Amino acid sequence: MNDLDLCYLPALDALDAFRSRRLSPVELLKAQIARAEQVEGEINAFTDRYFDEALAAAKLAEARYMREDGRLRKLEGLTVAVKDEVNIAGKRTTNGSLTLKDNIARDTHPIVERLIKAGAIIHARTATPEFSSAYVTYSRLHGVTRNPWNRAITTAGSSGGTGASLAAGTTTLATGSDIGGSIRAPAAMCGVVGFKPPYGRNPEVAPWNLDMFGHQGPLARHVGDCALLQNVMSGHHPRDIATLRQKVTLPTVFPEGKTGSGVKGWRIAYATHLGDGVVAPDMKANLLAIVALLRELGATVEEVDLGWGHEISLAAQNYLDHLFGHWLVEIADKQGDLLCDYTLYYADRARRAGIEKFTDALRVMGKAYDSFGPMIERHHAFLCPTLATNAVRADQKPWEKMTVDGHEIDADYDWAMTHPFNMLGRLPVLAVPSGIGANGVPTGIQIVARSYDDRRVFQLAAALEAARPWMDSPARRPRL
Repeated sequence: MNDLDLCYLPALDALDAFRSRRLSPVELLKAQIARAEQVEGEINAFTDRYFDEALAAAKLAEARYMREDGRLRKLEGLTVAVKDEVNIAGKRTTNGSLTLKDNIARDTHPIVERLIKAGAIIHARTATPEFSSAYVTYSRLHGVTRNPWNRAITTAGSSGGTGASLAAGTTTLATGSDIGGSIRAPAAMCGVVGFKPPYGRNPEVAPWNLDMFGHQGPLARHVGDCALLQNVMSGHHPRDIATLRQKVTLPTVFPEGKTGSGVKGWRIAYATHLGDGVVAPDMKANLLAIVALLRELGATVEEVDLGWGHEISLAAQNYLDHLFGHWLVEIADKQGDLLCDYTLYYADRARRAGIEKFTDALRVMGKAYDSFGPMIERHHAFLCPTLATNAVRADQKPWEKMTVDGHEIDADYDWAMTHPFNMLGRLPVLAVPSGIGANGVPTGIQIVARSYDDRRVFQLAAALEAARPWMDSPARRPRL
């Protein structure tokens, strides 16, 4: 196996190779470091690198595998790139902002604590737009993060560096956060897998743990790897009152998926559009190809109309303008000269949001579930595109207009089809690749299941991955 193949080695396969001593964590890490040195100048996925510390940790992991006492942890020796949003004690956390360029964290986020305890090697931090506030990833502090598949195109945001690093092969696993699609949008744009867990499944720090839109979650190149990381992240934490005491452990291997029986007899719903939104033809075509595949695998698949309209996007915007937006207002009032133009744009919009819009947003959320809830209870899962288009510039401004299928749309909420499922935050949503678009950039779909039924979305995704593997050969990787 050459170094490039090592960089794309699935996490579960790497663990097997470590245990059998066919591969060392040091060898894998060195291959990824060399890959990062080769491609980072083009994609700019990392904000900080800890390569020397990581090599020392990899040598310790190698020694653990050489022993025969069986004391191996769940992520022993695997690299995990951590979004530059959560704290690691003694390390810089910038949130992509000049206001925090010298901010050294005093504590460690619960998610990262669990990763380190499980034996993960944190070798790099991944780029985010300033304060994770945009659907594209660039900042005055760190520059523009570019899509490994097409450097003119965005990775999406806000976990854009995470998606780029996985697609480029510079990490095995990675973390993200999702308040309006910030895990799922980069997963779709970069051709990887990302999970928005249901609210309360994974710990978060205050006050964001009390926001039902917000979630910390895993990204990976493969479904089983994503499940592996989610199992480490999830579960009740004493610092987060919202975390659920009942822990769900996902299988990392679904044997029925390999036989094609993983979704046989399932009843699956889909929609090519959410409400009156516009969707690019290749997004729709690739979703319909997945629908056809599921029928071949023995599922019954039917199109549904949720009855949603543009009020869904407005409600998500109003909700976030009041909570997340007013936090940006506080920063803008004190340090506005250091902020990115889009951060100031969101802050100004939040200033104009009246309280009546917040209560109206809650009303729309309830109405949205009035149609979605009964539908999802009758089906095993629901599918729709993750994004309306993948033709978005790497430096796209949120106030600029875009054209999709001959229609002018907003460059913010109109092209992401993710935020409705932050509104319905108890639903598990797994974003997986659906194909390649006309511009050579991946497309993706969202798999949604009923509240807190995480296993269903992973089982369906595993069946799709088994029938149509992703990134398992050079032909299905970006050319860098």
